[in-house]
Amino acid sequence: MRKGIITILIIGLCSGLWIAAQSWSKHLAVSKITVHGTMHIDSQEILRMVALSDTVLFEDIDLGEIQRRVEQHPYVRSVSVNRDFPATIRITVKERTPDALLVGSRMAILDEENIVMPVRHGNILENLPIISGEFSIPETGDTLRQPGVGQALQIIRATRDSDEIIHHLFSELRVLETGGLVAYTTDYGVPVYLGDSITAQQIVAFKEFWLQEVVSVGADQLQSIDLRFDDQIVARWRTGR
Repeated sequence: MRKGIITILIIGLCSGLWIAAQSWSKHLAVSKITVHGTMHIDSQEILRMVALSDTVLFEDIDLGEIQRRVEQHPYVRSVSVNRDFPATIRITVKERTPDALLVGSRMAILDEENIVMPVRHGNILENLPIISGEFSIPETGDTLRQPGVGQALQIIRATRDSDEIIHHLFSELRVLETGGLVAYTTDYGVPVYLGDSITAQQIVAFKEFWLQEVVSVGADQLQSIDLRFDDQIVARWRTGR
């Protein structure tokens, strides 16, 4: 019986303290804003977008408005905003994932959902495959819908997910005005003509050809490779092989 009364008193005391702390914190100004989850975005960019007054009260913060402001950043995919008592606002960002560097009517970065993002220099550009051509790139935040670019993205994503060797063999995919794609190898920029479509079997055949025929001789001895023919690979060698 006595233990039960003590337990009730402890629970009541804790509840009272929690209510008192919340009531007290409501009259405090925001002391800190923390930003979590950023990799390519500088947290100071997020803080500038929030732009809270130094005197705004913790209880007066409009979390939805902060979320709407941060969502305007072109590299933000989603964001959550929460209160951390007694006086901290916590912003958690999920960034968009850069998928390819576009070089067309201008330069831009494309994310995994085909959303156009502005170019940011630095580590973000490292190891990004390039898709080039005379195609138009829409405004930042819009979805890119261009058949040739879509085909190039399919090849990039398929090889990245299934075959690291092939994925790193190509440094650039160029969309031709006449249709089809030309890939350029990372070693010596050898053009590889892909045509209007490319199958998984052709990709596998190209990988085997590269490993068995090219590696031992050197990519510098190649002029071009053509994969546009069924069941064969046409290679032009500088040495006349």
